[in-house]
Amino acid sequence: MFKNILIIGHSNIGDVIYDLAVITPLHKAYPKAQISFFVSYRCQDIVSGYEGINRIIIFDRHGKHKGFLNRLRFTADLRKEKFDLVIVLSSSLNHIFMGVPNVWCARRQASKKYSHPVDKYIDLLHFHGVNTEDFSFRFNLTKADDIFWEDFSKKKGILSNDTLIGILPLAAWSLKSWPIERWNKLAEILKNQYGIKVLNLAKMPNSDLGRRIAKEISKEIIPADKTSLSQAKALLKRCQLFIGPDSSLLHLSSCMGVETVGLYGATSSEYFYPYFHRHNIVFPEKKLSCVPCYPGKKPVCCANGTKRNFGACMEEISVESVLDVIQEKLNLK
Repeated sequence: MFKNILIIGHSNIGDVIYDLAVITPLHKAYPKAQISFFVSYRCQDIVSGYEGINRIIIFDRHGKHKGFLNRLRFTADLRKEKFDLVIVLSSSLNHIFMGVPNVWCARRQASKKYSHPVDKYIDLLHFHGVNTEDFSFRFNLTKADDIFWEDFSKKKGILSNDTLIGILPLAAWSLKSWPIERWNKLAEILKNQYGIKVLNLAKMPNSDLGRRIAKEISKEIIPADKTSLSQAKALLKRCQLFIGPDSSLLHLSSCMGVETVGLYGATSSEYFYPYFHRHNIVFPEKKLSCVPCYPGKKPVCCANGTKRNFGACMEEISVESVLDVIQEKLNLK
């Protein structure tokens, strides 16, 4: 029976969201154990308040843990914690220097190269005798999140009976994004025909494209681009549906139980799809030989120049095809 468990997750937000799949089964299997989650500084808001995690250990590689000596001290401190089980979900090697008697490594155990991360982690737990039949994601909101929502909805004129759809019009990799004029047209139809309010959750980067999107995005779309990850969770919780390209918020939305629609072109949906809403993915209507360009060895044709802002594949996703899915999921037909 384990009493002190450390989970070493990833450093990217999207990956960390799926790392959390192991928490509920572990908490049920070892209810008296302290479960600590090792996470990067930028991802702490995703893990904060998550049910079943007793302690968050933050690794700040660009701050106080920067440099070899600081990392060495950090690892030495972890060694003193005397964990009796470490579960390694990432490619981290920190556990090697911690002297922990039991190590479960997802990469070592994985049998299917191209299966969804959640399935890999569930297989890992099952292999070690942990019951995974009723696993679930349990993102909790704080009182501060509720206060933020009350203030935000009041300022933006969002009523309790409004239907709210969240969108992500600009992904971190622009070639994954859907053209802004399509988002504007979709928002116009949703408002005029169904009275639905659309909420923009994308953070606009300080770049030529970011500034252009911020300028061209419809005034009918409610801006919420200056929120923290914790506040974004509060907004997603109030949405009846979320639409976006392959992104951290898309995967978070799905794991929070929000009806989620993914727009996929540049990236593969084979193994990194919104876990509970794979059936809601909208693909390009025209088949292109270069799709998907990531991951894989195919050349990223759209990046061979600076004029194209969105992938050619994403331009092949029509407003009508996205609207069809929304109508079906929200019973608008």
